[in-house]
Amino acid sequence: MPDIVMYTKTVCAYCDRAKALLGRKGVTWTEINLDLHPERREEMIERSEGRRTVPQIFVDGKGLGGSDDIHGLERQGKLDRILGLGGHTVAAPEHHRVLILGSGPAGLTAAIYAARANLKPAVVNGIEPGGQLTITTEVENYPGYPEGVQGPQMMADLNKQAERFGTTYLNGTAVDVELSKRPFVVKLDGGEVVSCDALIVATGASAKWLGIESETRFRNKGVSACATCDGFFFKGKPLAVIGGGDTALEEALYLTNFATRVTLIHRRDQLRASQYMQQRAIKNPKIEFLWDTTVEEVVGTPHDGVTGLKVKNVKTNATSTLAVKGMFVAIGHEPNTQVFKGKLEMNDLGYLVVQPGRTYTSVEGVFAAGDAADHIYRQAVTAAGTGCMAAMDAERWLAEHAG
Repeated sequence: MPDIVMYTKTVCAYCDRAKALLGRKGVTWTEINLDLHPERREEMIERSEGRRTVPQIFVDGKGLGGSDDIHGLERQGKLDRILGLGGHTVAAPEHHRVLILGSGPAGLTAAIYAARANLKPAVVNGIEPGGQLTITTEVENYPGYPEGVQGPQMMADLNKQAERFGTTYLNGTAVDVELSKRPFVVKLDGGEVVSCDALIVATGASAKWLGIESETRFRNKGVSACATCDGFFFKGKPLAVIGGGDTALEEALYLTNFATRVTLIHRRDQLRASQYMQQRAIKNPKIEFLWDTTVEEVVGTPHDGVTGLKVKNVKTNATSTLAVKGMFVAIGHEPNTQVFKGKLEMNDLGYLVVQPGRTYTSVEGVFAAGDAADHIYRQAVTAAGTGCMAAMDAERWLAEHAG
């Protein structure tokens, strides 16, 4: 077995995703948690040639990169060889009465209701185990938490509650689905194949990127979409956050715990965020606002990482360079529904279409909940509500159609 080392942090959805993939491979690794061993941060940066994001994974001393990198190697069929595996045996397809894709508020609420109905649901954890809330700091608008709650803690609580009633969990992400006949068949990225009588799609949404070449080049070297994961690496440095919604302001406020200055760059002259979040950000002396501005290029070097941003005022076309050491992108999300293209009806933005007031999709026996089907509200509480609806719809449908 090769020597595998993984640098992580305690709260890091990408770390969880990487560990889930390696766990499915049956390999073991040495974990270095930088929250517990902050003195090893510079060691990780040096070994990874300047990368400042977690996880960072090394096999026999060679850096593989982070979670997206090893999942890319898996899709290319290269990861097994790097891990010294001659190929792994895929177990016979497991069958489940109800299969839930996604483990955010929608998926886990669906699991709680389905499990209590004795449907013995299985949850496929998905791209980000726990969903977007695992990369969110304080949640103050979810009912029942008068003092607020940390996003990762809230998702851990939901996970335990679903498990208490008999929910089982499968690590992985759906890469193919067969919905033309029942039972439905779902193939996971690790090669596993599972079938089910009823399918609940709660795959959520993922962060969007700017789409410029330099952003990709400096990803992991100062460009990030997760302040809770990577803000730790930028103590005492100026940073920028891109966006104008609640997520952007949450990221900016969190980063003030580390940065000397946080510049929030927004392409309009007013924010889209809630008034409460706007007031918090405006009152914070560490946050500055750069209005009517877009990022044209991320500037830096392979050794130093990000050193600045070339920005452009959209009204005057004037350009300038903003000196920062990191850029955090928070410009919205896109639904994780690509695997259902051509198989389930969706709108022009890729959100699944459901019957008004229900969670029924265009295929009998397939239900959708949460951000995968909601392009309007996209809140944890509305996701949980539609998760409840999907489980109840599935239970009634199974009673009528599957016995």
